[in-house]
Amino acid sequence: MFSKEKTDVFCIGKTNLDIFYYIDKIQIEENHVANNFAYFPGGKATNVAINLANLGLKVTLISTIADDIFGRYIKEKLENILMFKPQIVKNENTALTSIVVEDSGANTMFHNLGANQFLSSQAIPDNMNFAFIQTGIPQETLIKSLQSSKTAFVELSETSQFEILKNFSAEYVSLNKDELIKIFKEENIEKNLAKLSHFAKHIVLKMGKEGIIYAGDTIIRKKAKSVKVINTAGAGDAVSAAFIYGTINGWEIEKTLDFCIEFASEKIQSIYST
Repeated sequence: MFSKEKTDVFCIGKTNLDIFYYIDKIQIEENHVANNFAYFPGGKATNVAINLANLGLKVTLISTIADDIFGRYIKEKLENILMFKPQIVKNENTALTSIVVEDSGANTMFHNLGANQFLSSQAIPDNMNFAFIQTGIPQETLIKSLQSSKTAFVELSETSQFEILKNFSAEYVSLNKDELIKIFKEENIEKNLAKLSHFAKHIVLKMGKEGIIYAGDTIIRKKAKSVKVINTAGAGDAVSAAFIYGTINGWEIEKTLDFCIEFASEKIQSIYST
């Protein structure tokens, strides 16, 4: 089913339909009329896969959808840009995420996990040269993904699965500031990075409007660009994709991090997440 020779990066995780409502400002218990409206495939693994495919890499996306109107729409869209042979889950719906985006660019999300809850370990190839792995997938599937990856880039967005990651030596781990603090229950970023470095050789810490911090053989900070923010949804996924792209191409770390900032800056100036 899969051919590692034809794939630069396997992306494993969630696929859902993102539905965006663009409003001035969200008000609880108030009706809102959207200034703009959009929908397209989303989910962290899917966003990263689309970004990498658009950058020219050969990508295989491993995820789940249902045989419903949303799943068929997603499948048609993704098959045009990457290798997508999803697990089809019966008696379930394709995952949906509704995203309310305010004029400031801030977003509020509402998730329905749907088919994403059922990604089977049987869908994971036995040997993958490079894999982006989104946490928040079933435990058995996460373990199989880590075992089967020669090089793993782990998106640690589901902090409860950090205990699983501790049993593996991941090459790359990415997460945001709040997730890092949640894991170690410590506000000191430097101390937290030092602790996490015991379980990952390279760490990409996403700091939102403050930029990014890289922790490897050295600590490197990169400030975010000052741009007009339209939509911050998908900005972190853009950073992950850009970092993977630079890594696959053998770039020096400074060049890779600069590209991460530039690529994410482009995304937050668009209504689209990819």
